[in-house]
Amino acid sequence: MVRIIMKSWREGLQKVSLTKLQAELLDKPLTESKRNVDLLLEGKKVEIDIDDDRLANIFLRKANEIGVDCVKIIV
Repeated sequence: MVRIIMKSWREGLQKVSLTKLQAELLDKPLTESKRNVDLLLEGKKVEIDIDDDRLANIFLRKANEIGVDCVKIIV
């Protein structure tokens, strides 16, 4: 299992894209995805566990592209 930690966001963060990325790529409910974005905007770290390492790498790359500073940890 892999844990993605969204630590912070950069100016120009694409909030809607981040919400959609979680919902579409990780099959997270839309409410949970939006809540994660809101928490990140409040300055809180958000942790997401992903079973598939390949999906985690895709998420990490795309999240970085849309303005999220995140790291991957193997758990």
